[in-house]
Parts: sequence; structure tokens; C-alpha cells
Amino acid sequence: MQGKGSVSLNIATVGIMSALMAVLSYASIVVPPPLGSIDASSVLIFLVAILYGPAIGVSITCIGQFVGKGLLISFYGYPAVFIPGVIAVRGVEALLIGIISRKTFKGGYGLEVIAMIIGVLWETVGFVIADLYLFGVAAIATVLTIVDLVWVPFGIAAIAYVRTAFKTEYLDEQLGILDSKTRWGLLIGSLSFIICCWILIFLAGVTGFLMGPLFPV
Repeated sequence: MQGKGSVSLNIATVGIMSALMAVLSYASIVVPPPLGSIDASSVLIFLVAILYGPAIGVSITCIGQFVGKGLLISFYGYPAVFIPGVIAVRGVEALLIGIISRKTFKGGYGLEVIAMIIGVLWETVGFVIADLYLFGVAAIATVLTIVDLVWVPFGIAAIAYVRTAFKTEYLDEQLGILDSKTRWGLLIGSLSFIICCWILIFLAGVTGFLMGPLFPV
């Protein structure tokens, strides 16, 4: 099925996948800060960024992580700044994976594995930079987020399964989610959201804003 997808299909696709992202990001193993939690949502980030492309992938990641991690962070009383921190870092991760995986050619898993690895490396560097800025040298333990590399084989397996099930290489082509208006609208909106989150991180470091729990006990 090729061609332009309907607006309702575009909304439904982003909505359903964002809900799944929220569930996976909320279903976490909670650990002490600065890590906060460990979850399997990286697999879905890989999947949506590669199968739906950078624009749709980053939108799903931003919305899902905002809802799922926002609820988790609020429930456990972690600093509210963790919420924009997750979006700022993982949103860029999804964007990088989506762009790199389709950068030069279609076909083959080698480029996609490289894209996933670069995405995780950015995730690690991004969290370390943000946490060192906010919490000081003690936050260097955030480098342990490099452990998300273990999800790369699961990401490849999930992508291979979906491609076999839908008999297509990329789901945005299968669903017809290719019109430039939808793609650019999602991309611009997501990038604006990510930029706002980085600004909030900067302001938190300067003023102490959002450094306490969102809902103090």
C-alpha cells in the first residue's frame, strides 16, 4: 500500500506507538540516582526510528518518554528536571538513529546496527553532560547507561520480525505516511520540544528550578 496516508492514520500510528513507548518506559527497574531507572524502551526507540523514519520516530519517542518517564519520575519523587532530561537526550537519540539508518542506502542491517550503537553512545554522552552540569562529579555514574547497548540485538530481532510480518522494509512506506506536510510538521514540533527541554535543563542548573520533586510528599 503506497501513497499518502490519511490524517487519521497518521494520528493513530503516532498515538498507538507513543502509548506503547509510554508503557515500556514506565515499566522500569528503579535504581538510585543519577541513573534513576532501567527499562527496555530502547528497543522500541530503535524500532520506530528505523521503521518509521526520523520524523515519526522522534515524535513517538518524545511523546512516549514524556508520559511514561514523567509518571515514573513523579511517582518515585525524583527531581522534576529528569523529565525534560529524558526528552532532551532520547529525542535526539531517536533522531540520530532515524537519520543515520537511512543516510546512504536502503537494505542490510549493518548500517542499522551502527545507527543503534551511535544512538546509545549519544544517549550515554548526553545524560553524562546533563547530569554533570546539574549534579556535579558524582553524576559520572550516568556513564553506566552505556549498558543499553545490550538492547541492540533485541532491536535487530524486533525489526526483522516486523519486516517479515508486514512484508515491507519500512512501515512509513507500507502505511503511506510519506507526505511532506505530516513529516515536517512532526519533525519541527518534536525538535521544538527537545530544544525547550534543553533550555529547561540549563535554567534548572542556573536557578535550581525543577531540581526538587514535581509533587513533594
